[in-house]
Amino acid sequence: MISKRQLGIFVIALGVLALMGILAVDLLGAGQWGGFGPLQRLGLLLSGLTVVVGLLLYRLGDRPA
Repeated sequence: MISKRQLGIFVIALGVLALMGILAVDLLGAGQWGGFGPLQRLGLLLSGLTVVVGLLLYRLGDRPA
């Protein structure tokens, strides 16, 4: 059975991977314009919220999910 801690670790990993992916796209220069666009900002916000949800799940401990 999956615990909330394990689920939290998985959600944190997904959020961090999304953050790194968004930053990598900008560093590699994909697209025509420089800087962050509105969709990249939205992606960063959603990725950050994903990490926060993962942290909350992680703190709930070993109870079943």
